[in-house]
Amino acid sequence: MNRIMTANEKRRIARDIGATPSEIDRELRSFARSAKFFSSSRPRLIEVYPKQWVGVHKGKVRASAKSLRGVMLALKRAGVPPGEALVRYIDTKRRKLIL
Repeated sequence: MNRIMTANEKRRIARDIGATPSEIDRELRSFARSAKFFSSSRPRLIEVYPKQWVGVHKGKVRASAKSLRGVMLALKRAGVPPGEALVRYIDTKRRKLIL
């Protein structure tokens, strides 16, 4: 059964999460921009960052490094909280996964 949440229920959930609805919305939009960037920019990422870790925040590359630890440190230096960035290894070969 689907039902619409009340305003009080929404506020309680937001409080439990530790963010306001507008903050949650902003973070989800940022995540979506970064995910879209990774999926639509693969050829360019391979050309510019082959075999590197790349950190993307708000749809833009904010850091890159040869190691995961290095990209996390570079994100911190750039003022981007690592928990708010999408990080991916830019592999030059497509791999097929069978799940």
